Amino acid sequence: MITYREVQNESDSIERGVTHIIASGKTAFAEYLFFESQMHGVCVSIDGDVQSCESDEHMYHEALVHPALLAHPHPKTVLIMGGGEGATAREVLAHKSVTKVVMVDIDEEFVSLCKAHISSWGESAFSDSRLEVLYMDIKEYLDTASEKFDVVIGDLVDVADWDSSVASLYGETLYKKIKKVLNPKGIIATQAGALDTGESVNHKRIREMMASVFSDVRSYGVIVSSFYSLWGYVMASDDLSVLDTNLTETFTKRAQDLELIGLGVESLITAFILPNQIKKNIGI
Repeated sequence: MITYREVQNESDSIERGVTHIIASGKTAFAEYLFFESQMHGVCVSIDGDVQSCESDEHMYHEALVHPALLAHPHPKTVLIMGGGEGATAREVLAHKSVTKVVMVDIDEEFVSLCKAHISSWGESAFSDSRLEVLYMDIKEYLDTASEKFDVVIGDLVDVADWDSSVASLYGETLYKKIKKVLNPKGIIATQAGALDTGESVNHKRIREMMASVFSDVRSYGVIVSSFYSLWGYVMASDDLSVLDTNLTETFTKRAQDLELIGLGVESLITAFILPNQIKKNIGI
């Protein structure tokens, strides 16, 4: 994602239009920054990386959530890893079939800050009785979880260093734990870094880790303008053949009750059609 410190002086950066610092500080887990940008509205940054911006957060979160929930025949139970802004839960809860959502975020203070400074993003979710929020390490939760889920969504911070503790959030060990809490035909989807004309190292690594645990792994991407990138996501299961036959018909039918104000169902469908150069970069 865009690094706040690195681009402060870039003339074409997101910081060029900063009009107001809303809040900044440090929780027990991370540095945070909420600011207003002339170009992208209110933006949220963690440890120097922009996480979401008002101008296109619907695009980012719709792409993260809906392909997996539309690919599943009847999703009822969903686990969200991270998702502090509340927007991921908002999109999940838009599905009428969903009866229970568990959101596990390690940083209660950051979630409270999101409720205070970007309340509209997750207000509908945090007030929904179907949502349960737990403040703990996702790895610890998975070790003790007794519930099973139809879909798991990973809305976690990006990996800057594969030797850091953050890398474990995208490692084979974690995906093995996730597989144990998935119901038959369960699906996991995660944000997976930029898809660019370079090596797309993070995306390729995440895809490989998921492929070591799940039989069927798919990459897709949408333009998120505040990230200045085609942003990548990975979906995995032991059978995603639904994506290979009549995808337009399947997604259109299952999305008919959704209000996809950021992307629309057509963009979700075409998100799976990646440029040849990027496919080559990530090994597909």
